[in-house]
Amino acid sequence: MMLFCPISNSNKENLKDSFNIIFTGMIFMLVILTLARVIMLFQFALSPFSEISFKEQLGFFILSLRFDLKIITIAYSLPLLLTICLFSFNFFKKIKKLLQIYSHFVIFVIFVFAVINYFYFKTYEKCIDTFIFAISKEDPLAVLKTVISDYPVFTGLIGIIIACVVYKLLHKKLLKFLAKFNLVPSFKISLSVFFLVLVLAFSGFIRGSFGTFPLRQLNAQICDKPAVNNNIPNGIIAFYWAYKWNQISAKLPTVTADDIASTYNKLGFKVDKSDLNDLFRPLKKTTRKNEFLEEHKPDIVFNVMESMSTHILSFDNKDTRDLLGALRKNIKEDMFFTNFVSEGDGTSDSLTRLFVAVPDLNLSTSAYSGKSYICNIVELFKKAGYETIFVTASTSSWRNYDNFLRELGFDRVIERSNVLKDFPNATASAWGIDDEYLFKETYKVLKEKHDKPRFIMTLSITNHPPYRLPKDVEIQKIKLDEKTLDRFPYDNTETIFATFRYANDELGKFINAVKEDVSLKDNIFIAATGDHNMRGIGYSDYPEELVFGHEVPFYLYMPEKYIRNTAVRYDPKRLGSHKDIITTLVSHAVSDYTFYSFGCDMLSNDKCNFPYAYNQSVSVGYGKDYACELQTDNYGVSYKITDRKQLLVSPKADDANCTKEAAFKKLEAQLYYFQAMMPVKLEKTK
Repeated sequence: MMLFCPISNSNKENLKDSFNIIFTGMIFMLVILTLARVIMLFQFALSPFSEISFKEQLGFFILSLRFDLKIITIAYSLPLLLTICLFSFNFFKKIKKLLQIYSHFVIFVIFVFAVINYFYFKTYEKCIDTFIFAISKEDPLAVLKTVISDYPVFTGLIGIIIACVVYKLLHKKLLKFLAKFNLVPSFKISLSVFFLVLVLAFSGFIRGSFGTFPLRQLNAQICDKPAVNNNIPNGIIAFYWAYKWNQISAKLPTVTADDIASTYNKLGFKVDKSDLNDLFRPLKKTTRKNEFLEEHKPDIVFNVMESMSTHILSFDNKDTRDLLGALRKNIKEDMFFTNFVSEGDGTSDSLTRLFVAVPDLNLSTSAYSGKSYICNIVELFKKAGYETIFVTASTSSWRNYDNFLRELGFDRVIERSNVLKDFPNATASAWGIDDEYLFKETYKVLKEKHDKPRFIMTLSITNHPPYRLPKDVEIQKIKLDEKTLDRFPYDNTETIFATFRYANDELGKFINAVKEDVSLKDNIFIAATGDHNMRGIGYSDYPEELVFGHEVPFYLYMPEKYIRNTAVRYDPKRLGSHKDIITTLVSHAVSDYTFYSFGCDMLSNDKCNFPYAYNQSVSVGYGKDYACELQTDNYGVSYKITDRKQLLVSPKADDANCTKEAAFKKLEAQLYYFQAMMPVKLEKTK
């Protein structure tokens, strides 16, 4: 009824001023969001954007605009509603001032999220996603030091302040300009219609669509270029999606035996869905009976090296750019695989998959961390008669690993504080003890008297941003071309290479010490791999590096007597991935033993049920001439492999079928959900 009452001049002025504030705020939001997207497009996706059609380019901007308008109208819906309902009241002048403050605050938030999204994309080559919440579970002091070291935080803050000042000045001028015009209708009926149309428009923009379905995350795709598609959502809406999925991840979906059986069928397996144990039968393995192993069960040391990247390794030159140090002679003497990929793309992600074959990087901090998982490698080794020990250079409180490691079954957890007790002069970074002392501690543990064979898993930390070295380590001068240097996300490239060398050198020294120790060398396996490739190098700009961007090496030392007595067949060109490491170790360490694993024995030609070099984003089938980009749990895009040395692919899609590779990804997730939500007693090992 209010709208049909006479409107006083003061009320009309309130209405006019409020609409001007809302309108200017919306205009500035749209300008900032558009500029941020254009900057990111030119910085991170110019090449793939130029390759798509004009229709797709136009569609990109239209779709981006719809997402921007969605956020903008959500931000100003409440102010608009308050304006419509309260503009005729005397106290509205005070609300009008709050409206102005609110508008400034919204603009500031837009600036902040634009900056965060930019640097997140620069590091991870995608817009903000759920991994940002994983960061919140890290050591806050270490994260802060890393952020300050690796990102122009203060420059960014100054930039945001300057941008806000410029906005403030422009905002005043725009308000003065709009004050010359009267956007509010003169007649009472037309005012009612105006409000009605305005509310309907806002409702449509909030939905992002006037059709049957609202604008959703699944609509954020305009072409087959991930770098382009990742620039469609703005920083705020990307953060909202990440938050939503992070909340959902705490509530795992229900998976039935029928679902699992259906996925197995796509992989060529028939299982009895009425038999819970049969649902895991394709993962069941039994090692050969071996009298030698029954008498000589080896100690096993499995080293997970921070950011041990095949890409960085490719820059090695013995004479001009030594990146291996003491590790060099060992990779020549022993087994070394470079056509090898990490299963996850982060430390926690890869560790979780290595521990229990679970694709959930937040498992250690979730309600499902203490569940019984059939691929638990700690339980595997314990039931095989091993003492299990985890040695980390970091604090065990990282991501709740102190509890998680013990839930997995480790007999001992040795962490930063323990290392410092043994080596009080140990140097350290914000993330943990330097690798030299990690390996000294590991060697000390090996030398302890023990009645059982030992499975020791270590986690290094020095080769982690912010890159730094102990003071007594010399940083060698390196020469790289400008194109190569431009790919690295940091300014201290020489320190990056020096840190990489330091980590390899300390690993090599540890291996050398073991090989020179007569009490150890003949009865021990030493394995090493990277947890993930170095991030932030810009692989999205190099589509031919689809697989290369996830490659890490796999090193393995086995004494000669084990090579002879376990029928080792070593092919350095063989494909593999993290899932194959434990299977390989157990197959040549334990006689007549049953366990569960997705992996293959990389030192035999035995048939393998899941013959894929698998990463969560890409998979290469053994013996196949193509790679599959795993875009969903049911779909993958294939690319022809053009270079076997570095697994480079053609940027042009091939017509190969990636159904099985995608199904494998889905199966891994389904078995996780099934075990987490429906715990059952399964026959795990003999």
